[in-house]
Amino acid sequence: MTEEYTFPPYQSEIAKVLEKFGGKRMETYRGEDITQLWDLKGKGLPWSFKYLYAAPKLEKIVFAVQSFRDKLMSYATGIWPDDEHALPIFSSYWAESAKGCFFIIDLYPTTDCICDIPYMEKYLEPLEEHFNKGMKFFKSQGSTRSSSRFRALTSPYCLSGDLSPGTKETQEHILEITLAYLNTYYKLWEEDEPRDPEYMQPLIRRREAVRNHFFENDPGRFMMERAVGKEMADLGLRAIF
Repeated sequence: MTEEYTFPPYQSEIAKVLEKFGGKRMETYRGEDITQLWDLKGKGLPWSFKYLYAAPKLEKIVFAVQSFRDKLMSYATGIWPDDEHALPIFSSYWAESAKGCFFIIDLYPTTDCICDIPYMEKYLEPLEEHFNKGMKFFKSQGSTRSSSRFRALTSPYCLSGDLSPGTKETQEHILEITLAYLNTYYKLWEEDEPRDPEYMQPLIRRREAVRNHFFENDPGRFMMERAVGKEMADLGLRAIF
């Protein structure tokens, strides 16, 4: 008998780790009311939420889950450092359905790693073991959906893939790697200290370039505009990025 398909426990498992940051849910972001994103519904979108949290050393933590006709789930978690800390940008995205899934997980560096080897050693090399395990799980790692501009901003430890069909084993592997990357980021966050303002200036510029790229090129924009309209879709993207 074929096992009945169910969605993975992404929401509950990720929430357990995010709670360790001790964040406070934000009602506004950059002067805009974002409470309307807490329970957003629309055409083909029976339910969704986008929560932002404020925490020390960070600009924001983003936690978003969207259900499209209860057949496709979209999961996203992002952690953006503030202007005083050199932390990478944590990013997890996972679109999951019975037909298959697309996922990407990375710590996007806020500097050019080959020009700043100590940065790579401190913030990215702790992922080595988890990356190697991910490569064993997903031997065809890498997605044709990724543009050259996107690949230019990823770290050497980026894991992504298109997998079909959706299976319990695939879900377990993706969730395991995502949690491993997130827990690694939490440890980096715990230990991180403010950096020299002069050192931070190019990192801030790169972080903002990453933000602008994501906002302008998000592949989910079309689906959200159809579901809730352009105004709300843009608000959601501004909140996430």
